[in-house]
Amino acid sequence: MRISWHLATFLFLSLKVDSFTTSRIPFLRQSTERYSGTPQVVEPIDSSECRLIICQITDVYTLEHLAHFKTLVEETKKQSKGATVVSMLTGDFLSPYLLSKVDKGAGMMNALANIPLDILTWGNHEADIEHETVCEHIRNFPGTVINSNMLDHDAMDAQKEYEVIELTSKDGLNKRKVGLTAVLSDDPALYSHFEGGPFGGATISNPWEALAKYKEILERQEKCDIVVPLQHLYTPEDYKTCQEFDFPVILSGHDHHVVDDVVEGTRLIKPGMNAIKAAVVEICWNDHNNDKPTIRNRFVRCQDFEADPECAEENERAYDALIPLQNTELARVPSHFEPLSSNDARGSVCTMGKYICTLLKSSLNVSRRHKAHKVDAVMLMGGNIRGNAEYECDSFFSMEALEAEVKADEVVAVVDMPGWLLGKSIAETHNGDPVPGWFQYDIGIQEDDSGESPVVTHVAGRPIDHNRVYRVATKIADLTNGQSPSLTAYYLEHQELIPPQGAYVNVQTELLGYFARNLWRKLWDAISDEIDEECDINGGECGSPEERFDILDSNGDGTITVEEIQVAMSELLDYSVDDRETTLAEFVHSFADATGTGKVTVKDFELFCEGKAETAEEKKTVNKFRRPFSKTRKEYQQPEEELIIKI
Repeated sequence: MRISWHLATFLFLSLKVDSFTTSRIPFLRQSTERYSGTPQVVEPIDSSECRLIICQITDVYTLEHLAHFKTLVEETKKQSKGATVVSMLTGDFLSPYLLSKVDKGAGMMNALANIPLDILTWGNHEADIEHETVCEHIRNFPGTVINSNMLDHDAMDAQKEYEVIELTSKDGLNKRKVGLTAVLSDDPALYSHFEGGPFGGATISNPWEALAKYKEILERQEKCDIVVPLQHLYTPEDYKTCQEFDFPVILSGHDHHVVDDVVEGTRLIKPGMNAIKAAVVEICWNDHNNDKPTIRNRFVRCQDFEADPECAEENERAYDALIPLQNTELARVPSHFEPLSSNDARGSVCTMGKYICTLLKSSLNVSRRHKAHKVDAVMLMGGNIRGNAEYECDSFFSMEALEAEVKADEVVAVVDMPGWLLGKSIAETHNGDPVPGWFQYDIGIQEDDSGESPVVTHVAGRPIDHNRVYRVATKIADLTNGQSPSLTAYYLEHQELIPPQGAYVNVQTELLGYFARNLWRKLWDAISDEIDEECDINGGECGSPEERFDILDSNGDGTITVEEIQVAMSELLDYSVDDRETTLAEFVHSFADATGTGKVTVKDFELFCEGKAETAEEKKTVNKFRRPFSKTRKEYQQPEEELIIKI
């Protein structure tokens, strides 16, 4: 049986770096000095010395630390007279984060230009943004974009296949060339959700073939003294580069964690995510007779440097684009999930993880009406809860929070899972240090962590039955990614249990549909309040559908528009909305369109009134939790809150 790449990655990560040798590169002198703090040079630059200093960040999904990074770069230049100082970001700068979804990366590109960033390379998440917009960003970027393994990219006219940095000592005798080549991952699993392929259909060639090609060009044609690969690969793939080539140092990203290892003589450096830390890498030749460069690296906390005020102000202003999302309410947060927090989602069961899993379970069980399709549990690995934020008590769950916590393209599906495996998989990810695979779960799952190892005691609110097969909604790729060895082994052996991609459900879309469903019912109740009568969905008299329709049809044109639903959400439900963000109103409009014509007319009201869009079970649920509408939001018990409590 063939082992999946994800499992191979997990097994590779389990190896000790110490098992690799460090003797293969004879011309390299390594300094393993590592510390955080102000990037003071180790020693003054001698007149015969060539020194290149690289300030590297990677995987940046927020503008928060970039004004600090700008000061770090400026201070490094001031304190390193005679050295060449360059700044770079090695992939993932346009996505996935909320601001880029709204402004299409404009705020990030402006922030990078203001540093100014010298070198930019591709990450896999740059494919998440509309291709034409990405091409425009690349063409307008004032620095250098290096791209060595996606050569047919539409904006290749604004990129370089490689870069050469020339160094000269003060006395003019010591001259060196440093070649830079840049590759990103070609792993199909990263791009499987793109119709027509990522990056506008550009071909991503094998990274190691590209490295071999440009290593030869840079060494033989450009006469570079050393070649430094800039990579956006997982650590096991970086190790492969270390093993197959004799590069002195590799600067990489993609994993989000800090790495400084020596593998078979090659220094691998990854500064982690969000410019919390920067790698300050020094490559030095003492004089023209010395062919052995010294490699030093220090991880420096960017916030140890005062933020450049002008840059900080402009970055903060960029977040004004999120105001419409901040003002769009989806639901009130039930008190038993407060204080709502997504902090430490990779090391604990956080309230945001439990809230999202519970909402998703409620939504799936409303849309899957047949009992045979009922979902017993929802489990999401902590790496899928991304906000890392604390939320104020007595606040609403907003569009901003949904976008910040769950990726727009995140999908789940329902899989059969034995009780023993469900319990064991959670315990495995909860037993040890924080990991991306730390399972979050819905409110119906309970765990006893009083012993040496955590034990799952309840599923769906009842004692766990190890012999029962539960229906579990989860991210299918996580079943075999190696984070839980038992899950990986089981589903590699029983691949027939993996649902087809056609059965996958987009998390954001599913939840927005759920909220929309509840909001349409609330609007119906609010209309009932307006006309002073209740609609009996169980088959009694509903009153006049036309009269209800006229309440929402403010312009009298015979259809209910998205804009009219947006107004009704504000005026009838006292919901916090913003006229610039209509996503939720669009989902409500889609649910209200019972006839599927794209328009909401009196016929749609008649269908809803007659209860033809409801099953008997849904009718019972709606009537059980029906309460008169009140303008005071706290007096109105939301159906989703009741459903969550009953799970």
